[in-house]
Parts: sequence; structure tokens; C-alpha cells
Amino acid sequence: MISFSVVIAAIAAVVVFWFFQTSKTRQYKRIPGPTGIPILGNILQLGKQMHVQFNKWSNQYGDIYEVKLGTQRTVIISNPKWIKEIFATDPIFSGRMRIESFEMYPNESMSLGIVSSEGEFWETHRHFLLKQLRTFGFGKSCMEQLVLEEVQEVIERFKKTEGKPINDLKTVFILAVINSLWTILTSKRFNHDDPKLHTLVANLNKVLFDLAERGGMLIFMPWVGHLMPEWSGYNKIRKVIEDNKSFFEEAVNEHKENFQEDNIKDFIDVFLNETNKTTDSSSPFYGERAEHQLVATLGDMFGAGTDTTSTTLSWGILYITKFAGVQDKLQQEIKTVTENSRNVSLNDRPSMPYTTALIDEILRYSSITPGGVQHRATEDKEFKGYLIEKDTWIFPNLHHLHHNPAIWGDPETFRPERFLTEDGKFKKNENLIPFQIGRRQCVGESLARNTIFLFLANIFRSFTISFDPSAPEPSLDPVGLILTPQPFSVVMKERS
Repeated sequence: MISFSVVIAAIAAVVVFWFFQTSKTRQYKRIPGPTGIPILGNILQLGKQMHVQFNKWSNQYGDIYEVKLGTQRTVIISNPKWIKEIFATDPIFSGRMRIESFEMYPNESMSLGIVSSEGEFWETHRHFLLKQLRTFGFGKSCMEQLVLEEVQEVIERFKKTEGKPINDLKTVFILAVINSLWTILTSKRFNHDDPKLHTLVANLNKVLFDLAERGGMLIFMPWVGHLMPEWSGYNKIRKVIEDNKSFFEEAVNEHKENFQEDNIKDFIDVFLNETNKTTDSSSPFYGERAEHQLVATLGDMFGAGTDTTSTTLSWGILYITKFAGVQDKLQQEIKTVTENSRNVSLNDRPSMPYTTALIDEILRYSSITPGGVQHRATEDKEFKGYLIEKDTWIFPNLHHLHHNPAIWGDPETFRPERFLTEDGKFKKNENLIPFQIGRRQCVGESLARNTIFLFLANIFRSFTISFDPSAPEPSLDPVGLILTPQPFSVVMKERS
């Protein structure tokens, strides 16, 4: 029998714990938000288009609100000034959540790669990554040449359709985007029909599809994957991740076998060179962990960069074809600059304000990552009178920001001119942050923007595009966790 004194002591302990927990938060304003249910939190209220519900809550609760994704406390920031402040200035809000289910090396003591790592380990790696990617292509004319080779390959592929409908645009784009990135990373290029390349693309699509099918459940409630591995899609996702890991490990091992210190050819070589020189055991470039970090980084570069860029290109084709007058204005500017006698280059961009504005409007209107990439509070911290507790996830509501009438006036109208001055010059809007902002801003933003510019400008220099008249009218409603166009079909007519 449990004695009465033990029961009293247990009750007293609970009361004391409750008192200290509530006293910790009593001095702060309460973060508003919808009521959830035990274990599931607010997940059942989200539906398949989560950004729609998040926007409704932003309109209802204002600048900041809290939801429970499963049992995970999550804070959503909607105020544009607050988004910039919380993510740009305070390292405490720059942590990342850890979900071993999606990691290539779940048995490591920390998350690896560039997306999910954090702290000094991440800072060191990010600095190195930015420096070397500029050296090997992100900031150089050689990158432009690599992308233009892929652009030309895509244009030739479109020409072969001879006016027949094309309904797999995203696949075409993702093959090309992967190829240009793969060349920077490995100094090798795939043939667009290479089975390995198609397997890589299929694996990426499988992960995204399986995640969306279960509403991101494995992100918010990873324990479901261990309880119901088949139903939740956990087994399929782990299989894809292991296959991709093997693919990237093969590339790294090939570079190790052929490594020459006096002949550094690409990003993998320069990373291996750094590991060979490193003796600091806490460094991202030390020992076996360094090789794991390299493989995880390759996976991040592909997962975070290729699908988002190809999705944006697909939206670009859809919007430019759908909205009256946009294609004509784009092609007129291209003709003025190139006389339709050569490819559009990055040097032309300052002379192409409408095209630049058009790309920003595509990024705003589509907002394909509606909540950005989540941050995690690494400590308890006050923000605007609210307590954001340690391990809380923090999302910027980018979709709400990019579709806020108070900022844009007519956000549901596709209007590139909002990014132009009255005399037709390009006008940047600080409230457009599709690549996020601050310490964890996307390292591939310049490559993504350059790729989108070169593809769209040169495709519309070569073709006039219309929708397939025998197919249904394309929908503007997105699908998936990364907001992707529903399948649509176009016809490309060569321009003289």
C-alpha cells in the first residue's frame, strides 16, 4: 500500500512544479491561438492546404499566435517587421528542430547538413559553404554557362514536340536544374535520359508526395512512423533516403579515390581537401562525421534547391501563359534587348526591368514555401512581451505576408507592375522574402534567381506558349507541402 504521506508528497510536488511553471509565464502576455485536442493538437483543423488555415488564423489572432502540431508548441509570426526582427537579429531563434526520420545519419549526435544543423557547427559550415560555392559557380560566369547549357537542352527538347502538348514540365525542369547543380558539385553532367538521374528525381518526388499525403504527420508527430511505419509512409521515406544516401556516398567515394591536392575541380574536392587538413575534433570537417556532413549537405542542396526552383519555373509558365498581356510584355522586352538574335544573359538583367519584376511577382503570388523553413528557440526568450519557450518551433507566415492587402493592395491580382516605378524601373519591395531573411536565409538564393531568369527569358524568346485546347482549364490552386501547380498541359510554338 502506498502511504498517505507519499500521496501528499506527490501532490505537493505537482503543485510546486505547476506554480513554478505558471510563475515563469505569468509576467508575460499570453500568446493567443486556437484550442486543440490532446496528442493531436490542432492538426485535424489544418486540412490539406495548411497555408489556407494558417492565413485564417493570422487574420483572426493577428501578429503572433500559437498552435500545437501534435504535441509540439509552434508559434506563427505574421507581422512583417516582427518576421525580420526575430529571424535577422537573435541567434536564440535560429535553431532547428531535429527529426531523425528524415536524416541520412539519424544515429549521429546532432543533425548534419546545412538545413537542419545549428549552433557553431552550422555557422562554421555555412561560412565555408558560401565561400566555396561562390568559387565554384554560384557567383561566377561559369555558373551562367552551365545553366545556359541546360536551358538550350530544354529548348531543343521542346522543339522536338513540334507543337504537340507537353504535360510534364516540372520533370523537364527538375532534370535540368539538378544537372547544373550537379556539375558545380561534382564537375560531371548527366545525360537527361540517364536512369540514375531519373531515379534521383523519382525519389525526391516520392518523399514529397508521401509527406503531403499524410499532411506532414511525420514532421509533426515523428513517433507515428515507429508505431505505424507502413500506414504513415515511414518505411517508404526511409527507403528513399537510404537510396539517396548511397547515391551521394558513391559520388564522394569516387572523389576520394581520384583526389589530387594540386587539382581541386569542384565542391566535393574542396570539402575533402578541408577534411584532410583539419585536426579540430569539434569541426564539421573532422573525421568520419565530416564525410557524413558532406553527404548530408549534398542531399540538402538537392532537396532544398532543385524542387523549389523547378516548381517556381512551372508556376512561371502557368502564370505567364494564363494572365492576359504578360507574355506579350515579356517577349517585347526580350526583343528590345536581344533583337531575338541571341540568348538572354545575366548581363541583360539591368536592361530588363519588366522581366525582373515578373519573376518577383511569380515568387510572391506562388509563395511555394508558405511557412518558410521552421526555426527553433534554443532557450527561453522574451519577444514583444511574449515568452517563447525553449524548443518552440517558430514559423514566418510568408504566404500571409505575400498576400496581405495592407501591404500589396490587390494581392490576389497577378500584377508584375507592382514591382516597377512609374517610369518603368525595377522597384524592390522589402516585404517580399521568398528565400527567408536573416541568419538562415537560403544560401542558394542567387543561383535560384539566376536560373529562373535565364530559363524563363530564353524559353519565351524561343516560343509562344498557349494552353492545350483539348485539356481542362488549368487550376491555380496548389497541391502539396511545397505549393506545386496541379498538372497542366501547354503547346509551344516556335518564334521566328
